[in-house]
Amino acid sequence: MATNPKLVGSNIVDAIPQTGECPVKCAECFYNGGRFFRELDAPLVATPEEARGKIVRVNSGHDSNIQRNVVLAATAAFPHKFYNTAIAKFDFPGPVVFTCNAHKLKLVENPPPNLMFVRFRVHTGNLDDADQAVKHYLAKHGIPVVMTFMRYYSEEAVPDKAAYEYRKSILNSYWMMKRDWVLEIMSRWGKTNPPVRGVRMCSTPYSSFCGDCRNCEFLYWDSLRRMGDKK
Repeated sequence: MATNPKLVGSNIVDAIPQTGECPVKCAECFYNGGRFFRELDAPLVATPEEARGKIVRVNSGHDSNIQRNVVLAATAAFPHKFYNTAIAKFDFPGPVVFTCNAHKLKLVENPPPNLMFVRFRVHTGNLDDADQAVKHYLAKHGIPVVMTFMRYYSEEAVPDKAAYEYRKSILNSYWMMKRDWVLEIMSRWGKTNPPVRGVRMCSTPYSSFCGDCRNCEFLYWDSLRRMGDKK
């Protein structure tokens, strides 16, 4: 299996059982449009040997609610796995990461115990929505929220040129938010009244490698604990 360079140094391996582009079509998708690290003409699924001692990240690209039967069959044998989706359907045999604003912000009432964390795609123009997501999922329901800072392939799509710069991340170059803006946004929820602690970000302000982040690894094991507590 081709190794995703973003995962080097982490305890995570990929599984993307589907082929072709993802029909959810989130804006500025890193997976569609020939921007993934490999072609999409064949499934990407770790072997049992590759997955041994690792956590399998199912559908970091594509969506686990698309061709569900294919996804479930291809990942059934993995003892440790979590599923990624932008569709509010969470009945999977394991923890689930939910992208809550693939297009429009979705606030799920009574989120289930296996909701590992909520991913919010953040930029300078949707901070009000980010506030709502943090208030609803983290402050109200205790579900971790992880901010994924938007990267733009097209300069015309950049919401605020003062906040972004063009630079390389692992393989590709994008318009990415400047680090001082990232740090300022991540301090936002500690300044509210009352403050909301524990908002996380995907990667770090200084590295895009999963091995330097570890959010998914920590939150996977934490979600198993939370799921056990609610049985």
